[in-house]
Amino acid sequence: MRDAFYEEAGALFVGLVARVPDDAWHRPALGVWDVRDLVGHTSRSFVTVLTYLDERPAEAAVASASAYYVATTAVLASSDPDAIDERARAAGRALGDDPLAAVRDLRERTLARLADAEPDDLMASIVGGIRVRDYLPTRVLELVVHSRDLARALGLELAVPTTLLRAVALLAAEVAVDAGQADVVLDALLGRGTLPEGFSLV
Repeated sequence: MRDAFYEEAGALFVGLVARVPDDAWHRPALGVWDVRDLVGHTSRSFVTVLTYLDERPAEAAVASASAYYVATTAVLASSDPDAIDERARAAGRALGDDPLAAVRDLRERTLARLADAEPDDLMASIVGGIRVRDYLPTRVLELVVHSRDLARALGLELAVPTTLLRAVALLAAEVAVDAGQADVVLDALLGRGTLPEGFSLV
């Protein structure tokens, strides 16, 4: 299958990685992550698709992209934060001496693998089976949000296509509803309130 949003978000990320200065890979980027860590973490939006497609669960554990995020939030809340950070560092190290070439290769192999998949095919995830059409929007969100994080860390301008911003914003809104946070988010968007400090939907 082809997913235009996933293809476009992947191209946005790879294009930004191409702009990382040679001396910037160890600059602070997001929380405890440096630039290499963040790029490695974001590249998992390709890696997980490649690996999860090799598994064929018997049924879907989650029925939508927003349900996936609600479920993963619960899983991550009980996970060791240090283990999560180390996974990002390991992904960064795995990019080797030429991170740009590595992420380009990952994207190309992932798109080639997706060409053999169907939207309703089941694949694995950290919360169980999920359909391809429901998993890819979560990767679009990750690619767009972390590309913006990376651009911010590097002081670079990043023009995210409106189509991608709309797709990510709509998914975030759906997560807010499914997570029982719609009233808080709606009040903040409409000037009737503010988000609590540290608030995050994913």
